[in-house]
Amino acid sequence: MSAQPSLPAISETNHLPLAEFTQVISLLFEPTALLTRRIYDSRPFESYDQLLDRAAELIGDLSPLEQLEVVNAHPRIGERATNLSALSRVEQGTKSANEDAVLAKWAELNRKYEDVYGFRFVVFVNGRSKESLFPIAEERIAHGNKIKELTTGLSEMVDIARDRARKLQTLSSSSPKI
Repeated sequence: MSAQPSLPAISETNHLPLAEFTQVISLLFEPTALLTRRIYDSRPFESYDQLLDRAAELIGDLSPLEQLEVVNAHPRIGERATNLSALSRVEQGTKSANEDAVLAKWAELNRKYEDVYGFRFVVFVNGRSKESLFPIAEERIAHGNKIKELTTGLSEMVDIARDRARKLQTLSSSSPKI
């Protein structure tokens, strides 16, 4: 894929071989072979919205162990930039003046969260600073309801994918055609 990620038209995506289809789904959800294969087997789609609606249904139909595999495909907030996809780097924002302290706090929160739940914390950042998400993580750690938390994390992943699709489609439609 190019340095500037973009989504092909849904009609093209419907006909991609699995390897290329995987690249498209990885842009939206991060690499997750299990979910990608299920979405691939559900083609064709009339729109990316329909694809994402189907992805949400498929996620809901997965076993709890499969859902863990999908949620753990998402990167941790505060990961070093070298461990993030291009889209995750953009979504997690620019460095703050106290970046080392922020990353240390996220390392602590991620560890606590994973100790409580056994899977990764996922939240739709949506342009918010890493620091502004501390209370959300702390509240979600404190409630201790694993089923609710897994459902929330998976729902947040779909929200992230919807936002990425919208942004990538806008980018693709505004790019000059050659």
